[in-house]
Amino acid sequence: MKSFARYLPLIALVASAGAQAQLNGSQLSCLLEPSSEIELSSQVSGVVSKVNTERGGKVRKGQVLVALESELERAALKTVKARAEFASRKLERNQELLAQELLSDFERDELVTEQQLARLTVAEATARLSQRQIRSPINGVVVKRHVSIGEYVGTDPVLELVSLNPLHAEVVMRADQYGDVEEGMTVDVSLVHPSGEGERQTVAGKVTVVDRVIDAASSTFGFRVEVANPDLALPAGLKCEIDFSSVIAAPQAPSEGGDSGSLSTDAPDLAVN
Repeated sequence: MKSFARYLPLIALVASAGAQAQLNGSQLSCLLEPSSEIELSSQVSGVVSKVNTERGGKVRKGQVLVALESELERAALKTVKARAEFASRKLERNQELLAQELLSDFERDELVTEQQLARLTVAEATARLSQRQIRSPINGVVVKRHVSIGEYVGTDPVLELVSLNPLHAEVVMRADQYGDVEEGMTVDVSLVHPSGEGERQTVAGKVTVVDRVIDAASSTFGFRVEVANPDLALPAGLKCEIDFSSVIAAPQAPSEGGDSGSLSTDAPDLAVN
């Protein structure tokens, strides 16, 4: 009897097409959401001296958004820098004595340790001064501003930021279709105009997360679609729908020992030779 191995990829392709048709028949509504939302707080308390952004403003990662009064920290940094410079000059003046071994081990250790401690103190003072500046941890947009110049900052958030590139769409699907959606799958995301009317816009999306747990109560599972938004043209909060019609099922590789040549659509020969 002839081998059926070379028909396995074709069978797999047909099965995949059936799953594809089932996917396309699903009505998958979603909502575009920011990929991250952050309530930005200060590491230390103090009085606001400067605010460099406003609601709706775009911010860059590392950008100083809020500065606190820092006169004491700046003065302390100058003091420890002066002590560090003195310790370095003192060690340099004694280099000749050290080379001639005219100083005891205790004196040598005292000079070197004094310089090292002075440098560490400078580093500590520099870190304390940097804590008086609140920087953005992401590239994003300011959605809320909670402080103004002259206000006291404690543990409460000073700004709320969101990242709009990429955007995420969280989608819920019936459990009987679990396995049809895979990470890395490309889908079309149809965006609904805020007014509910007008022509829809379609953008490409990519499945990045598929839940590994099915919700038993609702018999559903969730997955996440990521939508690139480099120029921030798409706002978060848009209603959307996921369309699987653009998904192309890739045929599986032939099994070991099977025919690796082109697929034949002829019916298999069941006759015994």
